[in-house]
Parts: sequence; C-alpha cells; structure tokens
Amino acid sequence: MTLRLPDWAPDLYQTLHRCPELGFQEHRTAGLLAEVLGREGFTSTRGIGGTGLVAVLDRGPGPVVAARAELDALPLRERTGGDFASEVDGVMHACGHDLHLAALAGAAAQLASRPDLPPGRIVLILQPAEELGTGAARMVEDGLADVVPRLDLLLSQHVSAMAPVGVLASSPGTALAAADTLTVTARAPGGHTGSPDSGPDPVLFAACLTQRLHTVVGRDVPPFEQAVVSVPGMEAPSAPGLRAPCATVTVNIRTFEERVRTTVLGRVDALVRAEAAAAGLSFGDDVRLTRVTHVPRVENDAPVRDRLAAVHRSRLSMGHLTVPPALASDDVSLLARAFGCPAVYWFVGSGEPGGRLGPVRPACHTDEYLPHPATLAVATAAMREALLAGLAGDLCGPTDPSRTRKTSRAGRDSARPAQPGNTVSVRGGT
Repeated sequence: MTLRLPDWAPDLYQTLHRCPELGFQEHRTAGLLAEVLGREGFTSTRGIGGTGLVAVLDRGPGPVVAARAELDALPLRERTGGDFASEVDGVMHACGHDLHLAALAGAAAQLASRPDLPPGRIVLILQPAEELGTGAARMVEDGLADVVPRLDLLLSQHVSAMAPVGVLASSPGTALAAADTLTVTARAPGGHTGSPDSGPDPVLFAACLTQRLHTVVGRDVPPFEQAVVSVPGMEAPSAPGLRAPCATVTVNIRTFEERVRTTVLGRVDALVRAEAAAAGLSFGDDVRLTRVTHVPRVENDAPVRDRLAAVHRSRLSMGHLTVPPALASDDVSLLARAFGCPAVYWFVGSGEPGGRLGPVRPACHTDEYLPHPATLAVATAAMREALLAGLAGDLCGPTDPSRTRKTSRAGRDSARPAQPGNTVSVRGGT
C-alpha cells in the first residue's frame, strides 16, 4: 500500500482545521489553497461563486479530469479535545472538508511532480457552501463552465465514520439522496403570555406542525421506499412575558425517487395548510411555505465506478466495498449535471483501524468528530490513483475526438501579467 504524503500536507490539514470558515466566508481557506497549489504548478482562478476556486494543471491534449472538494465548515463548537482544535468559536470542520482539501492538494502535488504523468488536464474545483446546499449552484451561475474546460470525468470523495480507516466504499448508480430544504413562517400579532386566548400562537403552530411532519414517512411513504423528513431548526424570538409574534420552522427532506419526493412535498404542503387552519392562521397571509433549495441525488456512473474500485484494490491493496445508497446529500450532483460528464463519488473510512462497518460515534456532523490520523494518507492515495487512472484513460476510455475543447478562463487569465511570485487570478467576488 503506497501511502506517502507531501511533507507539508499534515500541516496544511491542521491549519485548515484550526481556522474553519462558514459557507461563502471561506476567503482565507481559498487563499491558502491557491497559494499551495500555485507552488505546485497549478494556475488558479478565485472568486467563482463568491469564494470558490478552480485550479488547473495543463499537460497538453488529453482527458480533462476534475476533482471537487469543499471549502466550508459547520456552525458547531468543537469538543474533540484535539491538539489542533478549531480556534474559531462556534465554527468547526465537523464533516471532514479540511481533510478533503488537504488530500486533494496532496494528490495533485504528487501528480504534478511526475515526469511520466499522462497528457491531459487536471482540474480542481474547490467549492464554497456545500453545507448550505447552494455553493455548487452559485459557481455554475457565476460562469464555472466558462472558467473550466469541458470535463471528461468528475471525481469526489468524502470521509465516513461508518467504515474503518483503510476501507473505501461506494455505490454503483445512485450514491446519495436528493435533498429539499423548506421554511415555514407563521406570523400573528403576539401578546402577553398571561392572555393565551387573545389570538393565534405561532409557537404552538410550529410545535404541532413539527410533530405532524415527523409522521409523513411512517404514514404517507410506502414501507418499501426510503425517505427522511426532519425539522433541523425552529426559531421564535421572544421574552418570558411575550407570546412570540413570529415562528420559523426549517424542514429538510431526503428522497431517492422523484415520485416519493413529489408525494412528500405534497404532504408537507397539506400539513402546513391544515395546521394553519387549526391554529386560526391564514395560509398565504399569516403562514408562508417557501422552498429554499433543491439538491439532486448523486449518481455514480456504474461502469466507471467499478473500474475505479478495481484500481483502488489493485494499486493500493485497499478494500473498496460496494454499499447501498446513503440518505446524505451533496450538491456536487449539480456540477456533474452542469458538465454532463460521468461522475464517481466514494467514501473514505475514518474510523478506528479494524473497527466495524456501520453507525458509530462520534459521527460526522457532531462536535466530537475527528478522523483517524491515518485517514489523510489514505484519502490522498485514493484521490491520486483516481486522477491518474482518469488521465490514463483507465476509467472512461479514450477521449472522444468529436468533443470540442474550450479554452478555459483560467488559461486566459494565466496569460495576463502577474505580480512576482503570484500565479493566482482573482475574479470579482464578495
């Protein structure tokens, strides 16, 4: 098993972990990655979608292979007790995005230093705000397809506490669920808590709605289908003697099949209307239902996924398991759709060596989650071999000569005069 790392990779990972940034605020993170990749020969374009970054290594005509990693962290206060714990109060890399970035940069650097690297382009897409479900869409809307050459393959990986370190896992076909986020806002005149009969209560409406929403999967979705309806947040600013005049409920829905998604969305709408009527509130006036984001499901190209699993097993002597689709979601699906290229998304085990497969604690998205120290080397090797196999044509086959190659904006920007030692072009962003 080849698990070497660039000397700077562990320090980069720890620096990223100490200094997390929330979605669309990742200026320092993007700048640090641009600096590191610039030293390795990549030409970077910053500010795509606000804080996004694209870095390109051009080795001549050949396949164009991209890899995506995420820049953002989560609004959690870290409780890992780690030596390099977050120094930003209330913000933490609890989903491994810092490790994804360091592994991708390390893999890219290892390939850039190879004199025998097959011709083609390596494109690194460092995306903001994955946790918000809007970062990929923002990059696409901001002209990502003009900045990036056409893609032959899109790769992405994610740490998972549900597998021990040294184990990779993926699904042929559907890999991750679609996700919908909605908000329900209720307003009323408010009043004194000592006069509960003086008008509708938005908080009581929100509480009753929350309870009803959690019955959708058990009663409206067939038992042989899979879906999740949850209420991850509720806000109702108030005071001890005040009946809150406004309450907002956030609803999150995960589904695999479009017919199930349609059923769930329809049922949520019906429940909001019914609970509004029961609470004495008018739907459309006092109560508003807003669809905030929709992230399509992640689809792996099955033949490409199978070839990649074989590459990992043969070149790294590393287990690459076939697992069922997960009800997590990732807006990398929007990037694959935007480019119309095959994609593969796999998981990198981050649990204790020799541990069992399945749910464990601490898990991703919790304030105590920290990948096993060996995970960085495993993820770097897995991404390195995936990119190399993509360039060599071992995953998708020869490049179709009928496809017209576009000149990327990154390439055009690199021709502009640059300041000494600076290989980064910056687009106007936030």
